[in-house]
Amino acid sequence: MITLSAADTFRGLLPVLRPEWRGMLWSYAVGTASALTLAGVTILTAWVVGHAVVERTAPEPAWWAVIIGLVLLRVVLTWREMDVSHALAYRVLARLRMALFDAYARSVPGRRREHSGRAATVAMDDIEKLEFFYAHTIAQIGASLTLFTASLTTASILLPEAGIVVFTGSLVLASSALYWARTARRLGEQEQRERSDLSTRIVDALGALREVLAYGLSPQVVAETGAATARATAIARRRELLAQLVTSLREFVTTAVVIGVIVVGSAAAGVLSDTAQTRLSPAELPALIALALVGVAAVTDATATFTRLHPLVAGAERVSSGINRPPVVAVSDNPRQLPPGALGLRFRDVCFAYEDRPPVLTSWSMEVAPGAHVGLKGPSGSGKSTVIALAARLWDPSSGIVELVTPRGEGVSVADVDDRALREAVALVDQDSVLFHGTVRDNLLRGGAPRPDSELNTMMERVGAADWIGLDDDLGEAGVRLSGGQRARLCLARALVRRPRVLLVDEVTASLDPATERVISDVIADFPGTVLVASHRAETLARLEHVVEVAGAAPARPGSAPSRGPDPDRT
Repeated sequence: MITLSAADTFRGLLPVLRPEWRGMLWSYAVGTASALTLAGVTILTAWVVGHAVVERTAPEPAWWAVIIGLVLLRVVLTWREMDVSHALAYRVLARLRMALFDAYARSVPGRRREHSGRAATVAMDDIEKLEFFYAHTIAQIGASLTLFTASLTTASILLPEAGIVVFTGSLVLASSALYWARTARRLGEQEQRERSDLSTRIVDALGALREVLAYGLSPQVVAETGAATARATAIARRRELLAQLVTSLREFVTTAVVIGVIVVGSAAAGVLSDTAQTRLSPAELPALIALALVGVAAVTDATATFTRLHPLVAGAERVSSGINRPPVVAVSDNPRQLPPGALGLRFRDVCFAYEDRPPVLTSWSMEVAPGAHVGLKGPSGSGKSTVIALAARLWDPSSGIVELVTPRGEGVSVADVDDRALREAVALVDQDSVLFHGTVRDNLLRGGAPRPDSELNTMMERVGAADWIGLDDDLGEAGVRLSGGQRARLCLARALVRRPRVLLVDEVTASLDPATERVISDVIADFPGTVLVASHRAETLARLEHVVEVAGAAPARPGSAPSRGPDPDRT
């Protein structure tokens, strides 16, 4: 059976599924009604067969009506149970994935040393397995326990000795899983770990496909993948053999219970002796046996289900860990709206460090006046991209304040701003910006307000993309059909379509040819709002009004950090 810690893990995900609790209860109710209906058909059939054989009496018409009604009810309930559980499964899947996505949105994986392959395994494989558990397995276990309770109670009323036999056998069946719990869970965790590592290897290989081909690593990748698959398969085979062994034990116990009920029932019916005192009619003995078999089978099903939950425990722990991951961006209890008009940026004594790494910024300050175009330069690792990310509030600083400022110098901390208002006012374009699967129009409007095609076409012309692609053209996954320069133009167009007041650009021109860099720089130079650009390209920085050097953890040099508007000495 699952341990208390495993039960706590499954229970820990229930708050996320609170809106689906009613559906879970309904699934349990329908499943229980279906199981009780089938049990009723089985027991009534055994009862009438017993009377037909022993007393040589034919079933009454009322019995046929009841049996036909129960069979029809069972058909309807079975269909309804499938309908309810499948609909609930899709909702559970959506709830868990949305909760995981929200957790990742609050805690950007890039700040931590995490692997996207493991994240993909959690989002796809683990949650897909858990959806069936919450949508069907819980209801199935509940229905089995309810059916066992009803069978045990009825058997005890009819013949207490039969109730004792059923209870004892069920206790042995339930205890059988405990003997193998530790081994089953260990094998389940090993299998899940091997499959997670396999997903990681595949993601790595697909993400570096050019390097794999260029360096002739294909045989090595295939061999490692095959070895990992073989290990996972071997563990699964061992787990299956263990399950078959336990199943054989349960079948033996079930047979023993049936024999025991036959013995005590026959004794009570006077079949084994010539005594005139009987507590049970011989004609009722088949029904009692069927009743005992229904109860034991329910315990067997519940115990087998519990045993199969072991591989899910590790997945549930990963999903729970992902959903409950600590946020890197705190949610404001009383969010503020931004004032209208132009906005600038102000960094005041900002400190920031990535997880388990030395600080990138220490007591770093800078101000960008509303409408100013400012560049950030410095060696790789100096913190340019970190400054851009903090301005976009992808992360919160360890200490210090990042503010949006008005022309009058009034500042509003980005941590206090309503998130939707912040995303409408501040747009980010970085070197790793991703285009989504879909058309150009879909990407330009992603997350923003509707815009007419005329405005979208105008923006496409501004970034120099109208000549080689149209709004209805499909981009493929992550814009795979486009070059780096083409992706950069569309990502910039997507940001500008939102009509932001602050434009943040991080190394967009780093690997572009001079002609594309010139186009991108021209568009940025024409932007009417505030611009903050991080770049190591002299050509890109030359188009900006002022340039600030970011010196890593050391404070910026006096006189170089503040930027309150255009620099009249810069040409």
